[in-house]
Amino acid sequence: MPRSRSHLKLTSPCSPKAVHKVISRFSPEKKQLVRSIGFGGLLELPLHRKVGHRFSLWLLTKVARDATRAQSAAAGKVAGIPFYPHDVSIVFGVPSGGRPVPKKDQVQGLVSDEAKATVRGALGLDEGDDSRLRILHAAKHVLKKRFRRGMAEKDRAAFKVAFVVFVVENLLAPREVDSISLDYFMALRRPDEIQTYDWSEYVIRVILDSACQVQAAFAQGRPVENLFGCILFLQIFYLDNLDFGREKNLLHDHTPRCKAYDYDTIKKLAKADRTRYRDGGLRSFGRKSAREASDVCYERSITRCGNHVNGVVVGSADGGEQDGHSDDIVFTDGRVFNQKILCEVCGDVGMEDLVMFCACGATVHQYCSDPVVLDATLVEWSCDECQAKQGNAAADKLSAEALNRKRPSHYLTEITVATNSVSKKACVQKGDQEEHFA
Repeated sequence: MPRSRSHLKLTSPCSPKAVHKVISRFSPEKKQLVRSIGFGGLLELPLHRKVGHRFSLWLLTKVARDATRAQSAAAGKVAGIPFYPHDVSIVFGVPSGGRPVPKKDQVQGLVSDEAKATVRGALGLDEGDDSRLRILHAAKHVLKKRFRRGMAEKDRAAFKVAFVVFVVENLLAPREVDSISLDYFMALRRPDEIQTYDWSEYVIRVILDSACQVQAAFAQGRPVENLFGCILFLQIFYLDNLDFGREKNLLHDHTPRCKAYDYDTIKKLAKADRTRYRDGGLRSFGRKSAREASDVCYERSITRCGNHVNGVVVGSADGGEQDGHSDDIVFTDGRVFNQKILCEVCGDVGMEDLVMFCACGATVHQYCSDPVVLDATLVEWSCDECQAKQGNAAADKLSAEALNRKRPSHYLTEITVATNSVSKKACVQKGDQEEHFA
């Protein structure tokens, strides 16, 4: 007799607990390697004892592809709230906006020998070792390996490949419990180019595939037992966009957002969103409404709130408005800059409409700044270097004013102070005499 939907035994290869257990023991050198490939946000991942499968199942039944985007674009909605690839970067701090990771149907049977050899060589596997358990065990072994005299170049390359394999299969885009996907191996052929791929888009792509499979199973009356894809992203993104009241809403003042959502926080908020009725025998959620777009740090806030960022109007070079991203950034004073601008914190070239500009030319995303800037029109952002210079200048001015207040009245000129550790001589006059001091 088949089990009822309310008594399904659900499993998932998504295991943030396994990822946290490994990365929490990384040395400073290993953490720096993780940051160098653009995955530094995962270092902030808190401990999750487990993932709520029934909450995840409900979320997957509420996922739909975003019909307003191109069919090939990886974008969707969960319970009516739109999500985009860059939202994955906001949640987990992984690369977004680069080259697309090869699609499964593009590389099925066509994964190059070079890609397979790179991964097997990094993990120390023999030809034919393609089982998920074997690959994950080998990747974990590489990540836990200790280097008393530092890592050689070969060790660093192997670590980068092993890390991506481990987090993709355990968190970001796991597909099956007992098998491993080979499509993203093509993005690991050159370890130094890992950060140039759009891993956030790949995460969304697998989530949409998972939702499609779950919904097809329900439509055909088949049981659902395996939830693949990054179900943790769906949980964090969905709850982070709900309105639980002013006192209970989490502030969107830092990224990655996963840092604010451990297991207990997700459980408490999901319980508050639970309804009293069941949907087709399943536990149902959706009690709370979505927060205002201007109150969140995700891409939907830009979609609804316009494209004015830090005094910059985003549009075409001739001043016309465009949907989505434009080719140029037009400053209010008439200067035009191309949108291919690197954020100096995350290294991304995407989401140019969220970039803030310093007077010296430095750039940063609103969500990468510390603290996060929700409305850039209300602030005048300066980079750390310029802030330090401004602070030094202000301190120097105060010091000079203090000295001048104390100087004898018969001094004819004001005293100036050396700055930036540069030895300069200040000259004061007393009658016809000049006195020099460093």
